[in-house]
Amino acid sequence: MKQIFALVFLMSMVASAADVSEVRVKALDGFGGDVSSVVARVQTKVGQPYSDVTLTRDVNSLKDSGEFEAINAEIEEVNDSIEVTFFVKRKVRFVSPMVIKGAEGLSESKIAKASELKDGYLYGEGDLAEAAQKVRKAYQKKYYGHAKVMPLVEVTSGNNATITFVVDEGEKRKVASYVFDGVEGVEESELHEAIEDFPWWNPIGWFTDAPITDDERARCCEKVAKVYRDHGYLDVAVTGPTEENLEDDAGKMNLVFNVVEGPCYKIGKMSIVGLTKYSEEDVRAKSSLPMEGEAASEKTLEDAAHRVMVTVGSGDLGLAESKVDVKRIPTGVDNTLDIVFKVTEGHPVVIEDIIIRGNDFTKDKVIRREIALGPGDRMLEDRAERSQKRLENLDYFSRVRYYLEDTGRGTDENGAIYKNLVYEVEEKNTGSFMVGVGASSVDSVYVSAEVSQSNFDLFAPSKMFRGAGQKGRVYVAWGPRYQTAEVGVTEPHLFDRLLQLDVEGYRRMRWYDEYDLIRSGASVALSYPVKFWPTWDPFGRLGFKLSGEFIEFDDIDYGTWTYKGKEVSLVEENRKYGDAFEPVIGIFWSHDTRDNYRMPSKGSRTRIFADLATGGDNEYWRLGFNHRNYFTTWERYHHVLMVNFRAETIDAITDEVPIYNRMFLGGPKSIRGIEYRHVSPFAIGNTRSDVVPWGGQTLFCMNVEYTIPIVKMLRFAVFSDLGSVGEDTFDLDFSDTFAWTVGAGLRLDIPMFPIRLDLATPIEKPDHAKKEAFSFSVGYDF
Repeated sequence: MKQIFALVFLMSMVASAADVSEVRVKALDGFGGDVSSVVARVQTKVGQPYSDVTLTRDVNSLKDSGEFEAINAEIEEVNDSIEVTFFVKRKVRFVSPMVIKGAEGLSESKIAKASELKDGYLYGEGDLAEAAQKVRKAYQKKYYGHAKVMPLVEVTSGNNATITFVVDEGEKRKVASYVFDGVEGVEESELHEAIEDFPWWNPIGWFTDAPITDDERARCCEKVAKVYRDHGYLDVAVTGPTEENLEDDAGKMNLVFNVVEGPCYKIGKMSIVGLTKYSEEDVRAKSSLPMEGEAASEKTLEDAAHRVMVTVGSGDLGLAESKVDVKRIPTGVDNTLDIVFKVTEGHPVVIEDIIIRGNDFTKDKVIRREIALGPGDRMLEDRAERSQKRLENLDYFSRVRYYLEDTGRGTDENGAIYKNLVYEVEEKNTGSFMVGVGASSVDSVYVSAEVSQSNFDLFAPSKMFRGAGQKGRVYVAWGPRYQTAEVGVTEPHLFDRLLQLDVEGYRRMRWYDEYDLIRSGASVALSYPVKFWPTWDPFGRLGFKLSGEFIEFDDIDYGTWTYKGKEVSLVEENRKYGDAFEPVIGIFWSHDTRDNYRMPSKGSRTRIFADLATGGDNEYWRLGFNHRNYFTTWERYHHVLMVNFRAETIDAITDEVPIYNRMFLGGPKSIRGIEYRHVSPFAIGNTRSDVVPWGGQTLFCMNVEYTIPIVKMLRFAVFSDLGSVGEDTFDLDFSDTFAWTVGAGLRLDIPMFPIRLDLATPIEKPDHAKKEAFSFSVGYDF
């Protein structure tokens, strides 16, 4: 940190008309060399009358040059004259190459890169000390825990200098393991996770570094202590880590943390004091206080105090800016603490205005529409906090907070104080660009690229198309069995109403064993929240969709088969239904209460739809229902049960339903353990092996999956899938195509690239369906 010395004037005995008798410069840095050139650069001269204005201007001019780390000027009266001394800490101009001495474990190029020093730039002693520290951290990450780095400066001419780093690497020793001595009441795996020390097989460890540097090790003690306090060990003490040599391997060591756990405290009696406007019983009922006998976790008590504050700050009175302190009173019995929530009541507040701060990109209206309060409203903490969570859920901001700000207007006729409600946000990157290689047992290997923006603004190129709360996405993928190009935009508040507009265009090509299929199309959908009796609260969204699609066959198989007693062929399908244009109008209702769209643990998602294709080459209607529910069955260990049910049926208005609109099951996204599309009526050829999945017109599918976290980002799953496809519309005779499978798998929850690995076996399957023991896919859920 650069230190700026204040300009000090010793003026008590200085006569305003005294002349300057001497101007000196003293260097406070260790660079050496001549500093007399500073005298020539200042306006304070020997023989001229002294002026404090001139001296101040000289100091500021030297500071503004950027060539000095610090400037200080002092004056002294000597024999009726003024002596001026400039104390300077200079900067030197780095002239490459950097000289490295004593380095063996790191190359000179890596040391130069770690220092972040640039040729031709000015650096002071503080800058060079910081650069040396960066080099030392680079050594520590390579297990040179005691490396020392010293910068040396040799001024060559003017302020040009050669910079040398002298390195004493010390001994290289890797950390074999992190050891916690004295641990009894807490799982050691939780402590390792807290300091980000993960085993090699845990995926999160592939993207994080274990604590190696001195700063990282020091922070580990507080992280370990926090885990203990959150389990009720409020007196825990954690020291270390100390290095412990390994007798059998001199190149490795253990880092040992010493833990003195202390007692595990339990919650005894609880009370709320300081209330004058609300009854204690009412506040307790609305604050969901913890149960007696629970661990007196630091987090549990802090959360409970926060809920009490929200309760007091809400309700009929809305005592804003209330404070709640937690007092822990030992009872002397079984490590039990009586808990007292001491309330300092606030006061009623009327909101004069809503002020938004920190949104450099995001439009004000995008934030305001998530805030459930407005000017003239009574300040209610529950609404303000709910609004904060809604803003956080947008995922546009790394931090959101709210607070009240005085306006100076006074109070209204009821005594409520006028204040502004301020929401302060800190924006984060909401766009992404990903290029990668994907794979699945259905699509084989493919290369993909995606550009997405979750805070998109179609009409703001100057802001990199960012800030209107829209969602934009462009996606392309290419592989031997799967190719696609997609572009989509979502406007969640069309015309500043709760009307959502979704626009999509695409071209998708998929290669099946018997034929290839190309679909090119676009769709527009509008949806709006709907309300139902008796609460008339919003419950799901009702929408309408209009789409147009052009469908092409390619590379078809020229065989013939028998289906439903008739001879069929793909050649005939292509003649009748190839190069077809399908305009479709649809209506749908959807409802989503999941707590997390990527890895949900609670809530459900439901969609009911009806489509009508008319006016094109194919005319048909289709009905469908899909419901998925998530249950947290074991809260403490985050076990999640998922149940999914899907049913659809389709029928042609004219002619028959083309094969590409018929229904199939099987594969990693529906019924695992059976090959893709093999749960279906088959067309039979001349031999038993000559069969083709021909699809049906009614399907149902049910999936049950139970997942158990092993470590962060890795879950174990057991599941069962069952379903069938009937030949005709509303055909409930599934006896010939019924499939039931069971299996187990792993879920790698890698951000933006989740992987599902499954092993499954059929208990029951259709006659011609092939088994698929192993399947894998990339994506969230199925």
